Amino acid sequence: MVSRILPIASGLAALLLLLPCCSVKEAREDCPVYVTVLTERFIQNGQSGGIVSFHAAGPIDREEINFLSYIGKGFRQPCPRDYARAAVVSGLEHERIDATSLHVPYGEQAGLVWSYGETFSAETDEYRIEAVPHKQYCLVKFLFDASPQAPPDYPWRFRIKAGCNGLDIYTAEPLEGAYCCPVGPNAVGEWYGVIPRQRRNDLVLEVYDPADGDAGLAAYVVDLGERFEEKGYDWTQADLADMTVKVGFSAAGIRIEVLDWQGDDSYRSIEI
Repeated sequence: MVSRILPIASGLAALLLLLPCCSVKEAREDCPVYVTVLTERFIQNGQSGGIVSFHAAGPIDREEINFLSYIGKGFRQPCPRDYARAAVVSGLEHERIDATSLHVPYGEQAGLVWSYGETFSAETDEYRIEAVPHKQYCLVKFLFDASPQAPPDYPWRFRIKAGCNGLDIYTAEPLEGAYCCPVGPNAVGEWYGVIPRQRRNDLVLEVYDPADGDAGLAAYVVDLGERFEEKGYDWTQADLADMTVKVGFSAAGIRIEVLDWQGDDSYRSIEI
């Protein structure tokens, strides 16, 4: 995982000093609760590692862990008893993460992020969380006619632009900010784009000449959000669906179709 975690060590140390150690004679409401976060569901989903993060009035702790090392025992952390939050996040790539949220820098493609967040209070000394991963991205597969590979002499590249570039890791609420990522062929010649969770279908597909660089002027601009809207795409789903965009060019210009994609290469064409 490649990510940038901003320094929060001083805040963590200060808050941990405020968490009291209790004897059996003291009032339990003043004692910390020991939270155990279980990450087996992430392992079952194919993620082997990520970050575990805790927050209350301020940051409590955040660690990058190997989920496999915590099978059966979970990750254990003392937290304030009256109010705290926990999150598990996997799949970070270019994201920058601060106390409560992550953001994708402009011009970078979002990672395939799965996350779980929970806000809790506890009356007992122990509290267990079974972290269930939820899909925080829409993977867009591009087709050229019926092929996922463009012709060898294909002259264009794409950019996807959107209105949200961040996520609250504890609530999975999308955070507004300009998102822009270039899309071109991967190592096997297939074209994919990643859109992080959005508030609305504020999506644009730009087609540009790669000779002008990734910031080159767009030769075509397509209202991709309108196509998603007509398809009934729901950004509030706990697990976001993937989509396929079929692109064609003719003397009349660019032609776009948005297709259903169930992840098994079965497509149902929707005329736009």
